[in-house]
Parts: sequence; C-alpha cells; structure tokens
Amino acid sequence: MYRLLVTGQKGQIGQAIRDRIQDQGWDVLFTDIDTLDITNAKQVQSVFKRFKPDVVVNASGYTDVDKAEYDTAAAESINAYGVYLLAIQCHNFGALFIHFSTEYIFSGHGRRAYLEDDTPTPLNVYGRTKLQGEQYIKTYLSRYIIIRTSWVFSEYGQNFVTTMLSLSRETAPIRVVNDQIGCPTYAGDLANLVVDIAKDYHAETGRYRFGDYNFCSDSDSDSDSDSDSDSDSDRNSGVSWFDFAYAVFEELDKYKPGEQGRCLIGVTSEEYASIATRPKNGILDCHKISLIFRPSDWRCKLRHVIAITMT
Repeated sequence: MYRLLVTGQKGQIGQAIRDRIQDQGWDVLFTDIDTLDITNAKQVQSVFKRFKPDVVVNASGYTDVDKAEYDTAAAESINAYGVYLLAIQCHNFGALFIHFSTEYIFSGHGRRAYLEDDTPTPLNVYGRTKLQGEQYIKTYLSRYIIIRTSWVFSEYGQNFVTTMLSLSRETAPIRVVNDQIGCPTYAGDLANLVVDIAKDYHAETGRYRFGDYNFCSDSDSDSDSDSDSDSDSDRNSGVSWFDFAYAVFEELDKYKPGEQGRCLIGVTSEEYASIATRPKNGILDCHKISLIFRPSDWRCKLRHVIAITMT
C-alpha cells in the first residue's frame, strides 16, 4: 500500500491535509510532537523503520517569527535540524520529501515578485532557519519538493484571520501594518496541492518535477474560472496586512453589521515596532506551479473560513 507520513498534524496545513486525504485509499500516518519529535534522531529513525513511507510531508515548523529572535535554539532545532533528520531518513528509504518553506527567506527589498531561483537573503531568525532547512534538503536529497508559501490562514487554530475576528470584539483601535505586502494563502489549497503531488508521484506521471515551487492563493476574483486572459504574476500582486484585515471585517459585517470596536488604523512597520524585521515585499511569483496546479481565490476562501467560524 502507498504510505504517506505527515508531520505537524495539529497545525493549519496538517489539519487541512487530514480533512482532504482520507478518501485516497492510502496508508497515512499523521504525527505531531506527541508521537514524533522531528528533532529526536532516534524517534525519527524508528518511525521511518517501522512505517517505511513512500512520501513524507513535513507540515511542522517553528512559526513564531518574533519569538524566534530570542528563542533561536528552538527555531533552529525544528526548522533546520529536524528537517535535516527527516531528509536523511528520506534518503535512506528513498521517499519523496514534500516540505513547506516561506517567503521570509527573501529580504523583501526587491520591487518585483520573487522567483524560485532568486537569491535568498533572510532578515530574521525565522527566515534564516527555514532557509537552513531548505539547504539540508538540497544537500542530501534529489527527490524533494519545497513549497514556499506565505500568510497562511484557515478555519483551523490561530492565524491572522482568527486573530482579527477576536480583536473585533474589543473597543480599542486595531493597529495593522500597511507597508508589508504579501499573498494570503488558504491552508486547504496547500493541502490539495500536497494530495495532487502525492497522486502524481504515485502514478509516475511526472507533472511535478523535483525542486522548488512558489505557491500562494490567487488574488484574482475570477481565478476559479477557465479564463487565462491575465498572467499569473499579475494575479499575485499581493495585499498589505491592513488590506487583509479590512477584507476580514468586510466579510464579518455580513454576519454582524455595524458592530463597534472595529476601527482599523494603518501603521508603518517602524510604528508597529515588532521584534523581528519582516520583508516589505513578500510577493511570490507562482507562475511555475500555476501551469500544473491552479490555486483558488483567497477572498473566496476567506468568505468560507468566516462562514464556518460564524455558524
């Protein structure tokens, strides 16, 4: 039987994969730190030896960007060393390694969307440790797919959308950064992509070549149609965190019109003064993967998430 090992099952992407992979007829082992600590070499080796996966999906990661600045050892352990251990075992067992990375490996100083082969220059510990993880994969594996994504949201757990919904109940103004641009991405889209890659690998159809892919949800409201009139780089034009928050409250107004306490105030990165420096331009060019797998419109998925949350 075709066997998939998925780490980080309690995270947004892990939960989304669980909801979308059940009917595939595969033997899937979902793990989290309680059942597989990816930073524990003996545990990793034991799980691989027992399960013998054909595909490994690493949906785990240290994602607290600010905390990583002073908890560097933990970020390095999970985002770099843990990835190294998984990569070594994928090499030993001949498994395909599907790994999630981030736009934070780039500086954000460029004006255009980042391509897969642009030179990484991370600004913070989180980005640096994610890049280290990528480098370990490329050192020890030829069978890998790295999916770089950004601004993941979903109906699962805590994320930017659920945080904004929680803040909407407060009376104080909500300060949101307006000079960092990126592409919101629905976790369900990432899960569907993983399933598609695993199907392709199992069928040996070769649609996905090993290597790096940028993948973000589409910013074009017509992206679910069959129209190819616009280029993918135009679609992934990005929005600011302020724009994203505004879109959340626009949808919330459909359920709670006129509710008080939603005064959004746009501020600069310097005014917000977060611990970690973040890229101003986090837009990823997704043309390469869109030729194989098309993402959905993130605004449509935002409506879906808020509908679930409010009902």
